[in-house]
Amino acid sequence: MVAPSIRYLVGKAIALGLVWFCLAGTLFAAESLQSLKDRARNYYRGIGTERSYAKALQLYLQAARQGDSEAQYISGGMYFKGLGAKKDLAMAFKFLHQAAMSGKSSPESQQIIGQAFLLGSGVPKNYEKAVEWYTRAAESGNKEAQNELGFMYTVGKGVEQDAEKGAEFFVKAAYNGLAVAQYNVGIMYYTGNGFKDSDLQKSYAWLNLAAANGHRPALAARTSLESTLTGKDLAAAQALSDELAQKIKP
Repeated sequence: MVAPSIRYLVGKAIALGLVWFCLAGTLFAAESLQSLKDRARNYYRGIGTERSYAKALQLYLQAARQGDSEAQYISGGMYFKGLGAKKDLAMAFKFLHQAAMSGKSSPESQQIIGQAFLLGSGVPKNYEKAVEWYTRAAESGNKEAQNELGFMYTVGKGVEQDAEKGAEFFVKAAYNGLAVAQYNVGIMYYTGNGFKDSDLQKSYAWLNLAAANGHRPALAARTSLESTLTGKDLAAAQALSDELAQKIKP
């Protein structure tokens, strides 16, 4: 057997060294990334240092720009809430969308992404994509997304118009305690749109709940209905409000 040449051995050693160097560099980058997030978290929570949202955001952004989905998610949330920087919906969308496409999202972030597509905020308007992201959020119980889907199905934005399906989403959001959805259900029962028939007792019951939750248009609508319903029907409608209130999620 012929012994390996010196040139071959040297070349193999260099190749192995390069592989080790690349692996070590990858480990170092990962450790550096985690270190950025750890320091960011400490500034965010005020652990071992004075709380500073601005410093936390800058560190999270460094990690986010290296492709870390958790840092992208947190950075997007901070821009949406105006923590560490002026509220910026375009930046919020950018990072939340990046995180979501990498598998890091929540019903709240999905709802925010849907809203951005609906309004054209930070991204061109796209009703179909708005429906897609709202649906993800709604399936996880996000009441704002459920209400928006109710609107989109009722008027036919991004989907085929379907008032009955719209009413279903409004009802889900209403039971989840969203006052504007309770108002929407009340109005749809008043007109009969989305339901088989108009039902003034159910209309009043839902408007009564929405008004109790501080929704001003519901307050005016409730007052108007009180002058329309008979004393017996009004008593029944108010009793129904009490029944519904027991089923509303806190």
